[in-house]
Amino acid sequence: MGLISGMLMGVVVGVAIMAGWSRVMQQRSRKRVAKAADIKALGSLGRDDLKKLCGDNFPEWISFPQYEQVKWLNKHLSKLWPFVSQAATAVVKESVEPLLDDYRPPGIKSLKFNKFSLGNVSPKIEGIRIQNLQPGQIIMDIDFRWGGDPSIILAVDARVASLPIQLKDLQVFTVVRVVFQLSEEIPCISAVVIALLAEACIY
Repeated sequence: MGLISGMLMGVVVGVAIMAGWSRVMQQRSRKRVAKAADIKALGSLGRDDLKKLCGDNFPEWISFPQYEQVKWLNKHLSKLWPFVSQAATAVVKESVEPLLDDYRPPGIKSLKFNKFSLGNVSPKIEGIRIQNLQPGQIIMDIDFRWGGDPSIILAVDARVASLPIQLKDLQVFTVVRVVFQLSEEIPCISAVVIALLAEACIY
């Protein structure tokens, strides 16, 4: 009797396990089908549809297909960013603060940075376009975006009182053009010109 009960219990447990496994596999299958349908629908969207979804801050590679995405560059930029932030702090202390001191307005005793940190969020390059508009030049247009978390505190020491000015949660959107003037001598680049193609949007 005990043997029969054990066998029946084993059968019931086995059937329950198989039923549960079948149900889990069906749910996974439905999720895969739904995800495939979503991906197919997204792939069928045109450039205008994507621009409507993204709003005013759509990447340049959507507006202009000749912009190439550079995910690999953004990956390396995120690793490099902490070192860039430290180097920028040193440059500001050595170069920018003396300029602020030289051009401070009347009534201000000193202008110094109590804190200067570019934060942990690195900029992102949404796309790059390479053009050869003139012989001897390489023109690179960069869709630059930075929704950073900097913490910059400028200490304004006036005769009446001291006033700290803080800048944080900065967002910058613009298109940067970099022009490389080529040369026949090593390193084969005689000049680099950087300009903004679009007015920078700063929030």
